[in-house]
Amino acid sequence: MDNKIQVLGMSEYLVCVIYDILNDNDQADHLDIFVNMKMNSVPQMPILKFPITIHKLGESPDKNSPVIFGASGPKNKYPIFNYFMDTYNLSKDQFINVVHHTSYVAKSTIMEAGCFVEQNVTISSQTRLGFGVTIKRGVLIGHHCIIGDFVDINPGAIIAGKVNIGKGSVIGAGATILDGVNVGENSVVGAGSLVTKDIPSGVIAYGNPCKVIRENTEWKLN
Repeated sequence: MDNKIQVLGMSEYLVCVIYDILNDNDQADHLDIFVNMKMNSVPQMPILKFPITIHKLGESPDKNSPVIFGASGPKNKYPIFNYFMDTYNLSKDQFINVVHHTSYVAKSTIMEAGCFVEQNVTISSQTRLGFGVTIKRGVLIGHHCIIGDFVDINPGAIIAGKVNIGKGSVIGAGATILDGVNVGENSVVGAGSLVTKDIPSGVIAYGNPCKVIRENTEWKLN
């Protein structure tokens, strides 16, 4: 195997998860990690099965090798994407999907590039994942859902059928979203929430039942 994957941006802990999933999948034998202004730290990786190279700020990624995000959260992924696209003129087509081999993705699911799916995830029929979606371990996603660009769904969340989640939103760990609910863009649903009604764009909401608490002023994807 001679598979190099380039990691754009670096969260010191998520990079470790990425490394292990790629190793589990036998999907890479070398990681090239490219830091940016917001993600300049050292990954906590004392145990290595294949080598990594951490490139200094200003070094250019290879335009012929596949890339993935090295950080989660829309407030990180979106500026990382813009930084590397604008600075180095990379192609969106270079982004690949990574799905851990223990996860089930229905064959009718449409998944755009740049998605990262951790262990023991289930994605049911006729669901669409936008660009740069991160789905963490143990998430269940029902049928006919639409998950927007740069969305993060955190561990153990349950997304029922016919749910729409707008771009740039974050679903907290263990949250449950019931059938047919819409979550707007750039919103946060707090951990453990039970979402029974639509959540508008640009808010932070949590609770059982989930209610809007305040405006989300931390990020806004255009």
